Amino acid sequence: MKIILVTLAFCALITTSRGQSALITNKAEKKDAAGEIDPKKKIATNILSYKLAHTFSKALKECGLVETFDNPGPISIFLPTDSAFSKLSVGRIDTLLMPQNKYNLISLLTYHALPGNVRAKDIAKHIKRGKGKTSLHTIAGAWLIAEFNNNGDIILTDEKGGKATLLENNIKQQNGMIHLISEVLMPNFRSI
Repeated sequence: MKIILVTLAFCALITTSRGQSALITNKAEKKDAAGEIDPKKKIATNILSYKLAHTFSKALKECGLVETFDNPGPISIFLPTDSAFSKLSVGRIDTLLMPQNKYNLISLLTYHALPGNVRAKDIAKHIKRGKGKTSLHTIAGAWLIAEFNNNGDIILTDEKGGKATLLENNIKQQNGMIHLISEVLMPNFRSI
């Protein structure tokens, strides 16, 4: 846990004080998120009670990252919903939840987190400055690529080439920001 907190403290920050309208592609998830996620609570507390994030919540508890995601932050989370986890191959999440795979599970969850209050507007600005593409450094110490698709949605590409769309952005938290995403982002798991 100390390694994750140190990584969080030293990662480059992309911050801003302005908000942005959400890019919504899934109205049901927006409605559920708006009704269940309390901006006065911390990220892990909200994730643990969010009915569309049982799998991420279970993984968070299993690998002991609740305190990390509830630290003062700020941090920003790309939160895959249960529907995103259901797209993984059969047994993939069960394998990751095994005690011998705890390190990979920690890598997976922290790969979905950025240091700072990162809003969709911040990512969009960096994409434009990068002439259509930007890199985001996660607290796992790995990179995501962000770019726009033809509809103007922000797309994240993980280390394995998988793509996730930001479904709902800028869900303010006491210690940061949550963005709902369409897919689970997969890092290149490293052996220790």
